[in-house]
Amino acid sequence: LIWPMTDNIIVMPGQVSFDLGAAHSLAGEFGWTVKVVEDLHEAVARQAFRRTPALLFHRDALGCDSWLDAVRLVKSALPDVLPVVCHGFSEPIDWPVLCDAGAFHSLWLPLRENELRRSFGFIWAADKRLAEATYRVPMIVPVRKRSTPQRIRPTPDHDVRNGDMASADG
Repeated sequence: LIWPMTDNIIVMPGQVSFDLGAAHSLAGEFGWTVKVVEDLHEAVARQAFRRTPALLFHRDALGCDSWLDAVRLVKSALPDVLPVVCHGFSEPIDWPVLCDAGAFHSLWLPLRENELRRSFGFIWAADKRLAEATYRVPMIVPVRKRSTPQRIRPTPDHDVRNGDMASADG
């Protein structure tokens, strides 16, 4: 049997509580499945079987005290995956620094359906742009060969009246 290939959205909650009901239903609307993994090794292994556009994670799942370290770790292990930082509402994060490190988006916990839908829309649009850029093949225009009459020119330092002609080849 050949199974239909759907893309994964991977979630790494760590010890933080994620309500995944909305994530599962919304991911289906975008043609994705949601897979919950325990650690980064399992997330990397998931990519061997299914393409993964994004990873929703809490830094706790990576054993990091710093969001910056967590984003860097995710980007080094999964360079083609869009990292979505999931943090508490009152938890301070330095978004410009995380963005420079490679974070794609952030979501407040607990996950809210409208915010998750918006984030999935951003992921879908970015993934679509990337796919379109990948499928573009540069157009190679062949060099037009000159016909024989165009290659034969009078030699400037010979007397043209005497019929001395030279070809472009010598």
